Amino acid sequence: MWAVISEGKIIQTINNPRPLTLSGIQYPRSIFSSAWTDAERKAIGILPYIYSGQYQDDMFYTGSEGSPVIGEDSVNITQTKNERTVSFIKDNMKAQVNSVLSSELGKTDWIIIRKADIDKEPPADLMQWRTDLRAKAAELEAAIDEKDSVDNLKAMTVLTQEMLDAGNKAAVFYDWPKNPRSG
Repeated sequence: MWAVISEGKIIQTINNPRPLTLSGIQYPRSIFSSAWTDAERKAIGILPYIYSGQYQDDMFYTGSEGSPVIGEDSVNITQTKNERTVSFIKDNMKAQVNSVLSSELGKTDWIIIRKADIDKEPPADLMQWRTDLRAKAAELEAAIDEKDSVDNLKAMTVLTQEMLDAGNKAAVFYDWPKNPRSG
């Protein structure tokens, strides 16, 4: 990413290489490749953006960027990682638990409908799986409620070597009972 600088101000941001006209002169998109050096681009008023800091935007953090600062050889942007609130993360994690539960139960709702429609008993293995899913959701929600920090909540989503050694294939938050019919 590059900025066109004029009189100490950013007048244009160029996200992707493209032909460009500056001061009546047409430049090919190749000025943004290794065909031109940063010094050559600087001579016509184009500086690269340089990012510093750490940007993260996920369940646990939001990312933000400071205002661009025009330096001698670049436009500098400082990125920061900001911790979300524990209550926000808990609400988000519980919503994900409910989404997974709903999705997984939806795969076998037909056995409940069939029971209501024609009084055919649902297969025992699928009924047990549905029970196990609900138990897992309740267990996760209780575990989420117990956590008091971002790090403790994040730990629920991390698969450690100790877990792998114990035979686990997923972190606690993602380790749902497997459908007995899916192999």
